[in-house]
Amino acid sequence: MKSNKSKRTLSKIGFVLALGGLLFFALFPLFWILLTSFKSNRDLFAMPPKIFFVPTLEHWNYVIYNSEFLHYYRNSIIIAISVGLLVMVIATMAAYSLARGRYKARDNVAYFILSQRMMPAVAVVLPIYMIFSNLRQLDKLTTLIFMNLAFNLPLSIWMIRGFIDSLEIELEEAAVVDGTSWFGAFLRIGVPQIFPGLLSTVLLVFIYTINEFFFALILSGTQSRPVSVAVQLFLPTGVRGTLFGEAAAASLMIMLPCLVFAFFMQKYLVSGLSLGALKG
Repeated sequence: MKSNKSKRTLSKIGFVLALGGLLFFALFPLFWILLTSFKSNRDLFAMPPKIFFVPTLEHWNYVIYNSEFLHYYRNSIIIAISVGLLVMVIATMAAYSLARGRYKARDNVAYFILSQRMMPAVAVVLPIYMIFSNLRQLDKLTTLIFMNLAFNLPLSIWMIRGFIDSLEIELEEAAVVDGTSWFGAFLRIGVPQIFPGLLSTVLLVFIYTINEFFFALILSGTQSRPVSVAVQLFLPTGVRGTLFGEAAAASLMIMLPCLVFAFFMQKYLVSGLSLGALKG
């Protein structure tokens, strides 16, 4: 009896230690970036590295007031919010068609849509660049919105389709019997039930859009440049060298919108992540 109890205690201790190690491994880079953003240039290169120091806001002041980073930050927010809203509308309608449609080819259509997400971006970047160049749409926010929308729709459709499949169709059928259209029944009954799932999908799209670098680098310029590309402005450039403190402050600002959104919507996100795991 005592042997079993001691084994359970040791297993719990081992689990806690393993979890603590994983958390340390995951969170230490964020902690170090935070420290770097508040260190003076002298403390940044101190050996051994300093954990305790006199904090300074010089790097934050440079990023916010003495660079064009806020302009690029605004571009990213506009792109991410636009893509999130468009994905919520378009992906929900497409997912509803794939989940409730009666046509035979719907599974084939669904797999074809998902296959578009598996295409490597580098395989299509040249024709896409040529198309937008001929249309004179390079360095436009609308171009980056369109590209992020195109690459986020396939996965979003599949995620929302899974949420819709988890719903009981009887409630919608009852609403149709009462005189509501099928889509009207879905909007009034289905959407409120899958709303947490929609939020988790939008958060994922928001994160992908904020961090998208490849197409943003190729298709943007000084006017539409997002922060994922703008952060490289603080990397090595000639005699100035790398601005480590400024780059750290800019990186934290890039993370901030996603962290704020996840913090205020965490109740819905947790239920959204579990939605569709069980049916019935």
